[in-house]
Amino acid sequence: MRPRQAWLGFTLAFAVVLAVMARGTSALLDLEQEQAETEQRALLEEQVRLALWRMDTAMTPLLSQEMAAGLDHPLPHGVKARFSIDANGALRVRGELEPTKHDALRWSLDGVREGSSSSSVTLGSLHEVDEIEQRAIEVDRGTKASAYQQSQSLRNVNELSKRVGKLADNLEAYQSTIDLSRQAPAEEGPGSDGTAPAGPMRVSWVDDELVLVRAFDDGFGMRHAGSVLSWPTVHALLQDEVADLLPSATLLPASPDDEADGRRLATLPLRLSPGELPSAALPAWSPLRATVAIGWAFLLLAGLTVALLLRAALALSERRAAFVSTVTHELRTPLTTFRMYTEMLQDGMVESKRDRYLATLRREAERLGSLVENVLSYARIESDRAPQALETLSVGDLIGRMQERLETRCAEAQLELAIELPPTLETARVHVDASAVEQIVFNLIDNAAKYAPSTDDAIVSLAVNQVGTRVELHVRDRGPGVPPRERRRIFEPFAKSSRHAAGTQPGVGLGLALCRRLARSLGGELELREPSDGQQGSDFVLTLPLAR
Repeated sequence: MRPRQAWLGFTLAFAVVLAVMARGTSALLDLEQEQAETEQRALLEEQVRLALWRMDTAMTPLLSQEMAAGLDHPLPHGVKARFSIDANGALRVRGELEPTKHDALRWSLDGVREGSSSSSVTLGSLHEVDEIEQRAIEVDRGTKASAYQQSQSLRNVNELSKRVGKLADNLEAYQSTIDLSRQAPAEEGPGSDGTAPAGPMRVSWVDDELVLVRAFDDGFGMRHAGSVLSWPTVHALLQDEVADLLPSATLLPASPDDEADGRRLATLPLRLSPGELPSAALPAWSPLRATVAIGWAFLLLAGLTVALLLRAALALSERRAAFVSTVTHELRTPLTTFRMYTEMLQDGMVESKRDRYLATLRREAERLGSLVENVLSYARIESDRAPQALETLSVGDLIGRMQERLETRCAEAQLELAIELPPTLETARVHVDASAVEQIVFNLIDNAAKYAPSTDDAIVSLAVNQVGTRVELHVRDRGPGVPPRERRRIFEPFAKSSRHAAGTQPGVGLGLALCRRLARSLGGELELREPSDGQQGSDFVLTLPLAR
């Protein structure tokens, strides 16, 4: 596969994975947000439920007292006025009630008497529970609400029914307490003459006033008595009761459609508005977000790993292609020489040049042997099967073993080998594989013979010095040196390109990589440094540890 196709396939596959991951992440975060909003709505509903119980409980004593109070009883806080209307329509008022409200009170009396007011509550009557439930069911049937919304409406109705029932019990208990605490009955109160009330008290809106009305028989006919509540006072009282639960809550007149939403008071025809629902604020880090972040980190790490592996595989493939091209070229040249010279020798065409041709054949054979040796050595190191015959010997003996071979190679390239070995280091001992060190130094000298013979200063130096507990072997030439942009990759295997492989200088780009691997296998290092004298050339340094 071509590199461009490989990278295109990887990019498309990774883009698909990223799109799927992004879609899943968005769905998870949306689900988390929805869950947070659901929990917040549930908390709000719970606060509304507690607030309604508090307000109904706070109003129960006042309403119970007004149900049993007569016209002449003192007006408590929150009651604006009391009134009484006899069978003939005569109106008596105690308290502050504008004259303009008198006619409105008479006109609304018929609707209150029949319970047909569009915004009213019947106190103490449990029959209203069934009516509320029936109306809620009819509302659910007439809307396209979801199953959850319908079930929530029924729960709200059930909650309202409980509060209505509890209100009836509390009113009865309060009335009993009030009746027992009074020594004399009121002159014109409900039941002051021993007669039983004709019906429960209803709380309704008359214009902008909250009015409590109750009918009873005083022996002369049906009389209606009741109270007018001070709406500003009642509103402030109820808001104070729930300020800690719902700071921005307000109370609005209720309508029949408000019975199913669960926010209507059982004591007054009011609907609780809890205020604007704030947006659910999620923490910066939640378990879900941490998990998603870890998932993204692993995905990006996996993508980076695959990209690096793909890059390495493509680079290895390119190097192998270059290696095959180089080896093919390196083998073709000596094989062509072998075939041509052996044919001429066999035919007796070059008897006068026989010795020179034999020397050429011998040189080409050594060149092939060196190439095969380098390839096999590198293969052994790559598979961790590099044999090592470690021995302890002096630096002088180590240099002496390879000196003749190095001088011969330099002479072939018309170079002079200069060995600089201080006397103090001749006896210094190292624990190494002598053949491996010889192979490293010979490859360095061979590179100098290939690239530096055309210089005016035809000298290759092998200098030895000591740095701490290590010995450095410097192979220095006066050639053109290594360009800065190529210094990082000259130690990579098969780094020689096909263009360089087709050039005049032989080699497969494996020698320096092999040398560095051999040096590290001995506990040393091979590196390229700038010449210390600032002149042109290359300075390869082989570092070896001294024997202990």
